[in-house]
Amino acid sequence: MASKKKVVLIGSRTDDATRFVAEAVERRRARAIVVETDRVPDSATLSWEDGDVLWDGECLSDLRSFYVKTLRLSLPVPEAEALSARNFPRWQEQYLAERERQSLLHSVLRSLNKRGCSFINPMEAVELHYLKLHQLALLRRHKIPVPASLGTASADAVREFVARHKAVIYKPLGGGALVQKIGEADLTEERMALLANCPVLFQQQIHGDEFRAYVLDGEPVAAFRIPTEGVVDARQNLDKVKPARLPKEAWELCIRGAKALGMVFTAVDLRRTPEGDFVALEFNPTPAISFFDDPRDGKVITRLASHLVAKA
Repeated sequence: MASKKKVVLIGSRTDDATRFVAEAVERRRARAIVVETDRVPDSATLSWEDGDVLWDGECLSDLRSFYVKTLRLSLPVPEAEALSARNFPRWQEQYLAERERQSLLHSVLRSLNKRGCSFINPMEAVELHYLKLHQLALLRRHKIPVPASLGTASADAVREFVARHKAVIYKPLGGGALVQKIGEADLTEERMALLANCPVLFQQQIHGDEFRAYVLDGEPVAAFRIPTEGVVDARQNLDKVKPARLPKEAWELCIRGAKALGMVFTAVDLRRTPEGDFVALEFNPTPAISFFDDPRDGKVITRLASHLVAKA
């Protein structure tokens, strides 16, 4: 009897998105190996030895199909002495231990990625989720329409940006919070002084309907409309999501952008302006599915799981 194909999922069994993909893979008579990076090193073992990668004793080095759903970006941190000099509490040792853990995780996954196997998505593309300015720069370079954007900790730069663009929103540079619209109260000296603590991403607000378009391996998969009436962040209206049809020019924008960013699988957040033009807000390399499509037998999960098994 032929052995089952194996698909490696980088995620967590407590994460619904990871679980749905694992179940869809196994319905196609393949085996889903879930590498739970959040369990390393406390309750799971991930090791690299002379080029071979072992997950709880199972060798991953010869497997060919990988899906990255949950992986946090961890940039290098300064030395403990530098942290101490800035009067941080004594959590330096814990922070540096986490740096070592992240070094193991990212080194191992990059080594697997570079063996020539199928990675959805490649590590460089996954990191673009947290490097929003870098993603915007790449999209602009490839002439993908995106909002006018400013990443800064300068109050003067923000005031000048607002004066030029009038309607402006702001959000974290690395993600993790709802989009907010700048109001008069945000432009006060007291509020602007808070920028000295942390830089922020500011963007021209694009009015119009929002769409989420899924692309896989250079092909359209499915699109959904999220009404934006009454909210700034469309995620506040996820209970009103409906399937949608996108025109050819919108799909071409999504496919060109995915290629420019090196994303095999992505969900593109688009706004359609009152004039009918499409503007890309973001390309997500680890997108959720269940808020938009049936996570068990919808178009998105069906195409994704079939692709993963075919590459195994």
